[in-house]
Amino acid sequence: MLGLQLGYREETRDSGTCIHTFYGHDGIVTCLDLNGPYGTLVTASRDNTVRVWDLSTFKCLGYLPGHDDYVNCMQLNQNTLLTGSLDSTIKIWNLSDLTHSQAMSTRSASPTPSDSSSRSERTYGRMSEGGDDYSRSSMETMVGLEQCWTNTLAGHTAPVTCLYFENEKLLSGSNDKTIKEWDLSTGQCILTMDLLWAMGTSGTWSDWTGADTKEHKFVGCLQFWDYALCSGTVDGVLRMWDLRSGQVHRTLLGHTGPVTSLQFDEYHVISGSADKSVRVWDLRAGTTQSIFQHDDPVTSLRFDTSKIVVGSGDTLKIYDRVSQQHSYYTGHTNVVECVRFSDSVLASGGQDSTVRLWSQ
Repeated sequence: MLGLQLGYREETRDSGTCIHTFYGHDGIVTCLDLNGPYGTLVTASRDNTVRVWDLSTFKCLGYLPGHDDYVNCMQLNQNTLLTGSLDSTIKIWNLSDLTHSQAMSTRSASPTPSDSSSRSERTYGRMSEGGDDYSRSSMETMVGLEQCWTNTLAGHTAPVTCLYFENEKLLSGSNDKTIKEWDLSTGQCILTMDLLWAMGTSGTWSDWTGADTKEHKFVGCLQFWDYALCSGTVDGVLRMWDLRSGQVHRTLLGHTGPVTSLQFDEYHVISGSADKSVRVWDLRAGTTQSIFQHDDPVTSLRFDTSKIVVGSGDTLKIYDRVSQQHSYYTGHTNVVECVRFSDSVLASGGQDSTVRLWSQ
């Protein structure tokens, strides 16, 4: 049980400690994921790069080339990475053969002009907080990690906006107004769910349905659990789908703006929206259990048994599900776009082009 009520106490604790700030991206950080406090961090940006970082050294190991536009969404599970892009494709990467020592040894400290123009290398800069990682004067080169690519999934006809996979099953949402189920063992699409049809048959059509998808993702988020799929869309509705039939069997109504993020477990869904709220839903009753209001649109959230982490404005807000207190992590100078955590560390990326690593 969440144990969260509408009367959640407005007590705060000290801001979280920022362990490190990663510089290098030259555009908004759109998504990220990590696989442990001393493992790998992957970040994507509107600068059209997907970068791989070593969390034990805070060094950039290289970038993943191949997409024709920037990456909107990603998921890292063990050493398997999936990325979804504005180019309407999903790419699968295997990072298990990427040894940190090999990637670092292939980097040239003093690139020649021909090296700098190579398709497999791009220059990157910005001084790190420690002052010695990414000096503009050294202009170290970033290695292209083409060997990590394993497959490309094509089928969507508009930007891929969200994805989630477990084992050999992948679900993806797109601005083409569909959700697709893929068999990762074959790379084939095995089910397509039409959101316009679902909106029309359930009577949840709204003015948001025709919103400009350049500003708001039509499918903002999704996650599945066995045969149960939950999706959040631009009309502010959460839909529970049965993947055996491809049909919607429940709609959760309450948000008044696009749903930007969600996560769910056996009993609850927690969702964030551009309407500046986070809602905790009781799946057994199909009703809202708690509502948390924010001063800015909610862009990202994650939760576990002890906390809910929310990105809103330039701040991270952490709700303690045990003490029913909350704390703020501040440091970003623009909107926080994405948050993920693993064990004792939390990573956040924002419109200030930085990625910050926090202790929890």
